[in-house]
This record gives sequence, C-alpha cells and structure tokens, in this order.
Amino acid sequence: MLLPFFFFFPYSLLLLPLIFYLLPYIRNRSIRHIPGPPLARFSNLWLLYQARRGRRSLAVDAAHKKYGALVRIQPDHVSIADPDAIPIIYSHTGGWTKSNYYDAFVSIQRGLFNTRDRAEHTRKRKAISHTFSAKSIAQFEQYIRCNLKELVRQWNKLADTATQSGEEYADMDCLQWFNYTAFDIIGDLAFGASFGMLSKGKDIAEVRLTPDSPATYAPAIEVLNRRGEVSNALGCYPALKPYAKYLPDPFFRNGLKAVESLAGIAVARVNQRLAAQEKGVPQRNDLLARLMEAKDENGDPLGRE
Repeated sequence: MLLPFFFFFPYSLLLLPLIFYLLPYIRNRSIRHIPGPPLARFSNLWLLYQARRGRRSLAVDAAHKKYGALVRIQPDHVSIADPDAIPIIYSHTGGWTKSNYYDAFVSIQRGLFNTRDRAEHTRKRKAISHTFSAKSIAQFEQYIRCNLKELVRQWNKLADTATQSGEEYADMDCLQWFNYTAFDIIGDLAFGASFGMLSKGKDIAEVRLTPDSPATYAPAIEVLNRRGEVSNALGCYPALKPYAKYLPDPFFRNGLKAVESLAGIAVARVNQRLAAQEKGVPQRNDLLARLMEAKDENGDPLGRE
C-alpha cells in the first residue's frame, strides 16, 4: 500500500501551485460572476505586475472600459467605477474597512492613513482633529506665504542671471522647483523648519534611522517617489513585503531602502524639534506643535513614535 503513495507523492507536489491559485477563486464564490482579467481572478500577480510597471491605474482603467463598472482585479478585490457607490463605500457607518493593501505603507508605526482598525482610526482622528480646524489652518498661512516668497526670489535670481548673460529667458525645470516648494512647506508645517531645498536649489534632506544615529543625507523627492511606487506594488501582495529585499529585481530593494530613508527624514526632524522643546526653545504653532499637544486614550502625551 505504501508503494503507490510514494509514486503519487512527488507528482502531488506539482498540484500545490494550482491549488494555491484556485483556492481564492473557489473561496470567493460570491464575486465569481464579476468579470475581469483571467489571471486576476486567480492570483494577485496580475495587479502586482501592473503596479511594478507603474501602470496600475492605466491597466485598471482599461479593464473597466472592457468589462464595465465592476471589475475583479484580484481574487478578493473588486474595482468599482460608479460615482453612486462613493457615499456607500466611504460612509463611516457602512461597515467597510481598509484592506491589507495599507499594511505595505507601515514603516515606524501605523499612522492615520494606514490604520485599518476602525476603533483605533477613530481614536487617532479625534486626537488630531483640532489640528485641522479653520483656526489652526489660518495660522499656517504665514509659513506657506514665506516659502512662496522664497520661490519667487529664486526665480527672479535665475531670470537676472539669464539677463546678465544676454539670454532673453531663464531655462529651468518648473516641476523640480514646485517639488522643492512642496517639501519646504511640508517641512515648515510639520517639523518647524523647511528642508532648505528652495534656498539650496536642490533635492537634499537630513536622514537619521534612529534618533541617536549619525546624520546622513538623501534626495527626499526621489525617496518619496520610490517609497510610493514600491509600497503601491507590495500592497497588491502584502505577504511579500518581508521577503521583498531578497528578490532579484532592484526595484524592491531600492524601494525598501527608500522607505527607511523617508522614515529617517521624519525621525531626524522630530528629534530636532523635541530636543529644542526640552531645552526650552520657544515653539511656534504648526502641525507638529499640535500633535505634541495631543493626548492618547489615557490622557497621556503622544510618544515620539
């Protein structure tokens, strides 16, 4: 009786990949009738492949044009292109929760964006809701205006340099300058000081992987773009995240390094601000100041993380 089993066992291993991809399709019978790309019905690999190519939105849009308003883009994921569904899906009382896609965006701790638990999300939202009141937002305008003035000053400087060189116009990449402006405004509002990209005219930011680690420097805009791309891809297959750095594709290795660098930029800025507060340096009213005033569910101040 054992002999047939040993002959059968090696061949049964070949069925495991087939079973692995068939089970999600069989388990989710309630959405089996929803059309979609053939591979997407059985595996997350279709959407992962599209995200890796940077074509996720284009591929999903093309699928909707082919299959209609409801498209199955993963075994347990249905994309809906119907404006009437927006108030239903995004209703606070609808019972819908965030998928494990958001797990790929967790770095240091879960934030408001990637918190999936409804009770925890509600608690965090209440803790910072006062930060975005009309009164608080009005106080931030001065910092935004300051950075916009710096942008104009830098552009005038480029124009003057071009005129002195006999050129009629200054040649520059406006997109880069808009990125510098956005990051400096974010730095001003969130961390109490800009990153200095506008004044330097280049993409650079201090990075500390831990509050006590030595400072290094990284291109913040490039880091943010890479972090978004790799997190978007890994969100299609969250179970792959712990092993992504071992994949031969450098897209994943470099992307995960960008995740660490982006977290390091935040660590460096928050550490500077908290150190200044401990020394008694007067603090201004900005987003980080509001967060530092926030309390947790026990009424205690929020920690560094």
